[in-house]
Amino acid sequence: MEEVVGVPKHLTKSELAMLELRERMLRGELAPGERLRMKELVAMLDMSPTPIREALRRLQADGLVDFKAHHEIVVVERSPVDIEEIYELRTNLEPISVARAVGRLDESSLQRIEKLHAEFGKAVESGKGSVVALANRDWHEFFAQESGSSYLVEFIDKLWAGLPWRSMWTIPGRIGDEGGQHEAVMEAVRLGDADLAAERMLFHIEDGRRRLMGESSDSEGSE
Repeated sequence: MEEVVGVPKHLTKSELAMLELRERMLRGELAPGERLRMKELVAMLDMSPTPIREALRRLQADGLVDFKAHHEIVVVERSPVDIEEIYELRTNLEPISVARAVGRLDESSLQRIEKLHAEFGKAVESGKGSVVALANRDWHEFFAQESGSSYLVEFIDKLWAGLPWRSMWTIPGRIGDEGGQHEAVMEAVRLGDADLAAERMLFHIEDGRRRLMGESSDSEGSE
């Protein structure tokens, strides 16, 4: 397996396997519907079966592979068009959820989101993608839960279920940029500026889409 420059330093073997498999899926080298055979994966990744099995379970949790009968594992047929559609809907719904939440936050709620934000910061410092992924999910989920709309909670939750949010944290450079973007949203939240919070959440999601889809961005970050 080739070394991937810029990935977090603390990746386990299973996370490295997950990164490589995910990248090969995104590049089309492992095509949708293709059967994944352990013997071939061991040779491809130059690893033992144990971390590869764990990587496959994580990719299954992200909806990227499917375990069929008789221990058959196949690449899920979810196209880049599907991911683009999910992000398009997120860019519409999550800025609404954060704007609604800002207008509803009391002192207790502010303390909870500050705690989640601090936990995300600690996760970023750890450099562990799996830890960052869970902290990031909790941070985003908070705004939907505080939006006061059960529909937003339901719709956003379904969109996240279609994203490879557990594995996309192994994308080179992803972890470092996220901390600054979360802080930019939090600055607006502390100011009680719903419009600014929505604007910065929109930037955050659009930047995530570009990185996941392998596109470059001319933006340096959200100020």
